[in-house]
Amino acid sequence: MDVMRETRAQSELGALRLSSILTIVFAFGAVTIALFSDSETMTLEAMSGVVDVVISFLCIFVIRKVHQPADRHYHFGYAKYEPLMTTVEGILVTAVCASAAGYAIRDLFHPDPVENPRLVIVYSLFSFLVSVVFGAWMKRVGRRTTSQLVQAEAELWIVEGWLALGVFAAFAISEIMARWGSVHASAYVDPIVCIILSIILLRKPYDILKESLADLVDANPYAETVNAVEESARACVERFHLKGLEWVRVRKAGRRIFVLVSFFLDPDRPAQEMDNVRRAMTEELARLNPDLDVGVLFKTS
Repeated sequence: MDVMRETRAQSELGALRLSSILTIVFAFGAVTIALFSDSETMTLEAMSGVVDVVISFLCIFVIRKVHQPADRHYHFGYAKYEPLMTTVEGILVTAVCASAAGYAIRDLFHPDPVENPRLVIVYSLFSFLVSVVFGAWMKRVGRRTTSQLVQAEAELWIVEGWLALGVFAAFAISEIMARWGSVHASAYVDPIVCIILSIILLRKPYDILKESLADLVDANPYAETVNAVEESARACVERFHLKGLEWVRVRKAGRRIFVLVSFFLDPDRPAQEMDNVRRAMTEELARLNPDLDVGVLFKTS
């Protein structure tokens, strides 16, 4: 099991390091084009790219942390670092989108034509192709390693790729309008596209914050369903002839799921038998998910 986790950790780190390199390249490109084109859309892309660079380095740090074992400082390990990092990501992305939308709304009242839309067109087309292909590859790595961080990064790459295609289409239309003599009308395309992208991108931090904050406050991740953990606990009552199931407590911290189960037990049963039940329950739940951390309690009735 330790070898498997080490292999998964190395695969995650490799994917996230490559993601960081590409993020830096795209951020540098977006900043450069934003300066030369004076485009609000590319300014949003540049600010978002800078945030992505910060988040990509945080991801690498967090991946190393979450795989470390529990110690005397953190009795439950470092799993909470994962939702904490995604919360920071959600807050930063929200701030970027809100500020970019504010500047774009200002530009609607004072339209300023983009100086070199062809740069934006070339960059957005290149960004679309690379982002979608790389995101699809990262998604496969995330599924193989069962890494939420890698899968989340993959989804972000794919979403940003399709948004880049939208920017490409909008600025291509803007360039055609300019050639037909509608220079004044084309000046509105840039802020409108920026506002639309900001609104679309705001859904990303909303979903991120909703899940990460639930992890941080120890919400039950299976509150709406009868989950496999509860079903397994009830099956153990039948199999080991226990008096009953008192309760099941579940909390989630990133990829780690902490389970505490309390059974009613006949007080006359020997301690060795209780130990066998505890071990069997722990092994069964570990088969459901290798990232489960299980605690079994007994209460005499």
